[in-house]
Amino acid sequence: MSNPRRNLLSLSKVLLVIGVLWWGLFDAAGFAAPRNPTTITSGTMTAQGKSRKAIFEKSVVLTRDNMVIRADRMIVYFKKDSPGKSDKSSDDSFGQQVDVVDAQGHVIIEKEDGKATSGRAVYYKDEEKVVLTDSPVAWQNGTRVTGTKMTIFLKEERSIVEGGSRVVIEESEGEQ
Repeated sequence: MSNPRRNLLSLSKVLLVIGVLWWGLFDAAGFAAPRNPTTITSGTMTAQGKSRKAIFEKSVVLTRDNMVIRADRMIVYFKKDSPGKSDKSSDDSFGQQVDVVDAQGHVIIEKEDGKATSGRAVYYKDEEKVVLTDSPVAWQNGTRVTGTKMTIFLKEERSIVEGGSRVVIEESEGEQ
């Protein structure tokens, strides 16, 4: 039989780790203007220590500075601890770093200067890239881009659109 006090302490530790790791995720991705907290709200959150992941479901909203990410479901995968780096003997604890964030279902990413939608958006921390699939569409300053797959390399400020890419540029009245 599990100890409810130990489970509550483990859940509290997981929630603290998630908050800290999301902060680090967006700092690495270049979204860390002023140091404001990242907030994730959802209908449910399930922490799975042995598989090193946290699952947010039902109307997930991540807010950070001027960016909002909405999805039906968001899974945060954590890296394993490096050998010799942890004193923990338990196999049911999270590592210290985010590895992958997988947003699924009706994904909407909004920032001051643009917006993107897709069925799925996956962020790979080590490669500092985001891959949008399932009918991705991006808008910025009157330009609309579509394709089968969009890969955004955050550090390089570079994007690749694959699979029938289409760009529509809205001309302002003075540009004709």
